[in-house]
Amino acid sequence: MDFIYFTVTGSKSWTPDYHANFFITEGGFAWGVVGAVIIAVICACIFYFGFCSNKDSVKGASVTVWGIVLVVSGLLGYFYSDMILIGEANARDNSGLFRTHSFYKANEDYYITKTKTGVTPAMAQQLAAKKEEIKTNLDKGKDVRFDFDLTTGLFTVLIYFIVSIIIKRFSRNGRAIPFQNP
Repeated sequence: MDFIYFTVTGSKSWTPDYHANFFITEGGFAWGVVGAVIIAVICACIFYFGFCSNKDSVKGASVTVWGIVLVVSGLLGYFYSDMILIGEANARDNSGLFRTHSFYKANEDYYITKTKTGVTPAMAQQLAAKKEEIKTNLDKGKDVRFDFDLTTGLFTVLIYFIVSIIIKRFSRNGRAIPFQNP
């Protein structure tokens, strides 16, 4: 999945140890893609089977409403990756949804695992400094946070568009939205 997130792996902030541990080993990229697909499919179904299947009114079956739902799906993808996958540094509950599967938790676990195996004090200090640097940068919206969030949001928009093309023919009033063919 890392080829989809080339903006993340190619950023200056990418550290193979800490970042690869969460995004590749623990499946952060995969969860980003799965979340984007789920959000896009749900939003497309809401539009085509909610707004476009009303037999009494066709007001909701318009390109404008489709565009609004497209933007909403992208924003949901962005905030899903930001608040759930990256998470919060100051989350009080370590077992909560916003902390359990977050990058911050994976960062802490990686540090604990690496320092338990009898590393030198200099190496432990270097790992601790890198962990704190990543945490501080993420808190400020830097590091790979924006790249990951934006890529997930844009991927959600792309999947929404593809799903729209596939399911539009099954709706009552949305067959020509966003365009007539296919």
